[in-house]
Amino acid sequence: MAERMKLEYRYLSEERAREIDALGLKDPYGTKIYINYAKSVTNEEETIIFQKIYHAHFYNTDYDCDQYLLFYKGHRYTLRMEDRWRKEVKDGETFFYFKFVIFSAIQNYVDCPAEEVLAVLKNVLYEWGRRGKNTVFGTDIPMEIIYLGEKIYG
Repeated sequence: MAERMKLEYRYLSEERAREIDALGLKDPYGTKIYINYAKSVTNEEETIIFQKIYHAHFYNTDYDCDQYLLFYKGHRYTLRMEDRWRKEVKDGETFFYFKFVIFSAIQNYVDCPAEEVLAVLKNVLYEWGRRGKNTVFGTDIPMEIIYLGEKIYG
């Protein structure tokens, strides 16, 4: 990954969490999503925020997958995604690999084309996998990103 943004996995500030919570976001079943108490991948200014907002129940595998929230440049993106990881042991050493499959189309805006959002997502997903899942995964994780069926990274 060429250039990494300065991102961290942490709780949002109370003020920013209240702002997002006030949007009244709902999961696919109409239940209000509470932002305050969940960790996010974010930057220092909290202008980039990435957070899992819905855990799939796997009742209907064609529709039911995890949902994530991404705030970037004042735009909100709700993404249906699966994050998969696997572990491999080679010569007594353990390796972890991540694969992120994004099913939602990313909307283009004049000030923020989808390609730019995908570039930000690469950095966000790297940090999500590195720190958000479990710190045991280390600092440099092979990662693959599939966007609408097309491999865009890895």
